[in-house]
Amino acid sequence: MVPQDSSRQEPRAPTHFAPAERAEGEELRLEAEACLSHPVANFLMHALDGLVLILDVHRQVLATNDRVMDVVDPEDGSPLGRRTGEIFGCVHVPEGPGGCGTSQSCAHCGAVLAVLEAQRTGEAVHSECLLTLRHGDLIESAEFEIVASPLEVGPYRFIAVVLHDLSAVKRRDALERLFYHDVANLMQGIRGWADLLASGVNSSKSVAQKLAHLTDLLDRELKSHRAMAQAEHGELEPRVRTILPMEILRDVGDLLDRHTLAGERNVEILLSQEEAIHTDPELLSRVLLNMAVNAVEASLTGETITLSAHREGPYLRFQVHNPGEIPEAIRSRIFQRSFSTKGTVGRGLGTYAMKLFGEGILHGQVGFDTGQDGTTFWIRISH
Repeated sequence: MVPQDSSRQEPRAPTHFAPAERAEGEELRLEAEACLSHPVANFLMHALDGLVLILDVHRQVLATNDRVMDVVDPEDGSPLGRRTGEIFGCVHVPEGPGGCGTSQSCAHCGAVLAVLEAQRTGEAVHSECLLTLRHGDLIESAEFEIVASPLEVGPYRFIAVVLHDLSAVKRRDALERLFYHDVANLMQGIRGWADLLASGVNSSKSVAQKLAHLTDLLDRELKSHRAMAQAEHGELEPRVRTILPMEILRDVGDLLDRHTLAGERNVEILLSQEEAIHTDPELLSRVLLNMAVNAVEASLTGETITLSAHREGPYLRFQVHNPGEIPEAIRSRIFQRSFSTKGTVGRGLGTYAMKLFGEGILHGQVGFDTGQDGTTFWIRISH
């Protein structure tokens, strides 16, 4: 008989990033009692402004202040024993084998990284985190300032987390900068053609056509920004009518032709089915145009961007394909409002708007597939 090695540890629970192990039953109860009876922990929960959570070594919630309970769905029950992403409704929670912190996407989560760093260093960590949250059928993007501080309570080592919601400030700032950026570009073009018309160098008819074209773009831009603001406040209602899928694709193709880089790419529109659909053509076109512009900006000169639509069971799937592959490190952040791969002030709202309009207003499903064969952004809607 071979003696067992008593020093051998139990195999770790499966995870793609942070440890998945949790405290259960009596262990969790004792931790919560120690936390709630400690004067410092009580002071933090009642005196600090913002959302306050006390976490154990497994990143599980032991106690919160009342402000956290105001934003958590009461039907979900007590936050005790759950993790931050689980009580706020992070969309990546189901992706991990052990819940919050254990998916591949969690490797880029500012909240998880701050807590792990505070545990590792024993020092307070200041950071920001972008969260994509699901509340029923509604997808929301939230930005928080986070402070994670170690807190020793007897034999326990807890982490006090304070979150300040920056979403309203970030949203207003991003929308304003994007609005002024886009409108300024269009106004520059209008001024240039107006000056040319005044000089008499070019024929008035061709210049007038250019001015009419730019004015139309400016009008669409103003409506697009107004619609985004209304959608984020739950005030935008879809204007549904019957239309052929091919009409949507051609409209997006025409709009894409006006993009600065479009002339250096090949845009191909594949024939679609003749069966009409019932949707808001304006909003659906905006979703697909954002996909198409994203594809153009992610592709190289001479590459082909493909727009198509096909039936997928009871749904119709519109999609935009380009040859490039999205790097693994940024895939999970694609649809976050303040995230951009371009590093340009005021950008990063295109992919967020796909979700905002496509899922929040049109009640479809928006996603992407990427790999060696290229990247396909898609929206799937009911007929």
